[in-house]
Amino acid sequence: MVASIGQELSALGSVTSLVPSSLESFDEEVSHATRDADLLVVAGGDGTVNCTVNALRAALGSVKFALVPMGTGNDLARTLEVSRDSLEAARAIVSGTERSIDVWRARGQGVDRLFINACMGGFPVEVNESIDEDLKRKVGALAFVIGGARGAADMARYRVTIDGKELDDCIAAGVGNGQTCGGGVRVWPQADPSDGLLDACVLSAEGVGDTLKLAATVRSGRHTGLEEVVTLQAGRIEISSEPAMEFNLDGELVELVTPVTFEGAGPITMRV
Repeated sequence: MVASIGQELSALGSVTSLVPSSLESFDEEVSHATRDADLLVVAGGDGTVNCTVNALRAALGSVKFALVPMGTGNDLARTLEVSRDSLEAARAIVSGTERSIDVWRARGQGVDRLFINACMGGFPVEVNESIDEDLKRKVGALAFVIGGARGAADMARYRVTIDGKELDDCIAAGVGNGQTCGGGVRVWPQADPSDGLLDACVLSAEGVGDTLKLAATVRSGRHTGLEEVVTLQAGRIEISSEPAMEFNLDGELVELVTPVTFEGAGPITMRV
């Protein structure tokens, strides 16, 4: 598949393929490979995009990006309307145009990382912890549904403060630059990744029945006007909680725990 993608992209010029040898060497290898590149095409999922953006955080303004979705959730691709067929996505890059996409910074105790799609805390992290890479490989996006069923059995609730507003019985909170997370859950249906604003959403539910109803509503993006849902847009957002809430970062767990501050880190140029 990598060779076929490279063949499609060769219409833009010479193509060099890189498969980093390890997570520990990822930053150095990606940084070295992009020094003379006109375009960096990430063939992977949201987590791979996240690692790539962080590897190049000191040079984001000088690198042009593109995406061939090959992950489990592919949520950034959904917002950017990139085909999840790898070869179709590669062809679209060749004929595509450049677009400015916002990058954001998440800061918590001991963690300072960039992200491009979304950060979610609470129940979605419990889902993350209920699934593993082997399950993702076997069933794809269905892994998130399986993880949700496992996590619902022992769901924590939080008192969340977001930009000074306090809410009880919260099951999840998060910010989105893209519109979806978890393989298509439309948490931020109005998010625009090019508007310089981050969309936030806090979800609360008192019991298991209410939680299941809310989850179904969120999946379709029909939750934003509900009384138990708080949404806002801002260029900088602070979230704290009691007890402490862990967030994933573009679907990856990096030990990011409240209190957390989210703020802009500037745009990147993507060919889509």
